[in-house]
Amino acid sequence: MPNPETGRASSGAAQQQAVGLVFVGCGYAADFYGATLANYPQVDVKGAFDIDGERARTFVAEYGGRVYESLEAVLADPEVGIVANLTPVSQHHPVTKAALLTGKHVYSEKPLAPALDQATELVELAAERGLLLSSAPSTVFSRSAQTLVKAVGDGLIGAPRLAYANLDMGALAFMPYTEWRSRRGVPWPYMDEVPNGCVMEHAGYQLSWLIAMFGPVVRMAGHNALLLGHEWPTLTEVAPDVSFGFLEFANGAVCRISIGWVAPADMALTIVGDQGCLSVKDVWQASSPVLLQRRIKASGKTNGYLAEAEQLPFILPAAVHRYEDTHDLTVGAGIADMARAVLTGGQPFLSADFSLHILDVSLRLAEGRGVAEDVPLLHADDAKLAHGRETTPDGRG
Repeated sequence: MPNPETGRASSGAAQQQAVGLVFVGCGYAADFYGATLANYPQVDVKGAFDIDGERARTFVAEYGGRVYESLEAVLADPEVGIVANLTPVSQHHPVTKAALLTGKHVYSEKPLAPALDQATELVELAAERGLLLSSAPSTVFSRSAQTLVKAVGDGLIGAPRLAYANLDMGALAFMPYTEWRSRRGVPWPYMDEVPNGCVMEHAGYQLSWLIAMFGPVVRMAGHNALLLGHEWPTLTEVAPDVSFGFLEFANGAVCRISIGWVAPADMALTIVGDQGCLSVKDVWQASSPVLLQRRIKASGKTNGYLAEAEQLPFILPAAVHRYEDTHDLTVGAGIADMARAVLTGGQPFLSADFSLHILDVSLRLAEGRGVAEDVPLLHADDAKLAHGRETTPDGRG
């Protein structure tokens, strides 16, 4: 897996050393990005645009660059190589399409688009124009994820057979969500995120790790429910708030995934192999310990067969610049990996096809469905998506 911190042109003093980046949309999530981008010298923040001019001004005052007066001004600037699309989900498709049509690479907040046909159009457009397109989340670059993926790839638990993946965030309706503010004081956009739903907001955090380790999803089934819909009296649209899925991956491993805004917080990932077990308590923390339990020989009347847990050493140091919040997400790493790909002429790990596959799986989970014979999973037969089994991960969190 490429290291997003070493994105330098391969040779030649005159070659480009950093890629110009502009943020389109400076809301709540923008602070996650701004605070972490100083880790990546291959990214040159040129500025930001937001329809709320004050948000753009506070963003550039905090993180650098200049205020762009319009989206057209962003797209007309030849120094801008990458557009980070942090607009509301309803605007992901039109903004990304406009950027691609003017020759800009695009890194989009999740999801790539609200509908699969829209996202597919964007992926095809990027391919036609020789442009890069990626989508959040990028937590697969965290030191926890990188250490876990390498441990699985190195065979520390033998062949991986089973995964339990959770992203239960607690009963969101009972939390003081109207009081949540970002570093610049921007409120959490619950009017957008709650209708978008727990799956579309959070499934990618687990799916990106799983697909990096096991390859694409080839078979799946899903079920969801709306249990606390009556607790949102100010919202006219509320998506299902709990989802359960069964996933089978290209390497044969299977997974039970749980995503929701009802059960107490549980963001653990457990990988069971025929020679042991690996686990991470919280995939939202970049430095959550990776624990290994090796299979041992047992005797007598016991259901135990694993040794005491040992913490694996991280294969990466902690990032210097971090966003201090209830989580420690490596949001800037995806943009940095795209910049590295621009500079070296390669592809980002979070490629357009990788992002589209995650969206396809997420939409099926959100809708509580699986795979019909006439509607196969996109890229399910694409071995290139199985990055974690082909390269040694070394991206920095």
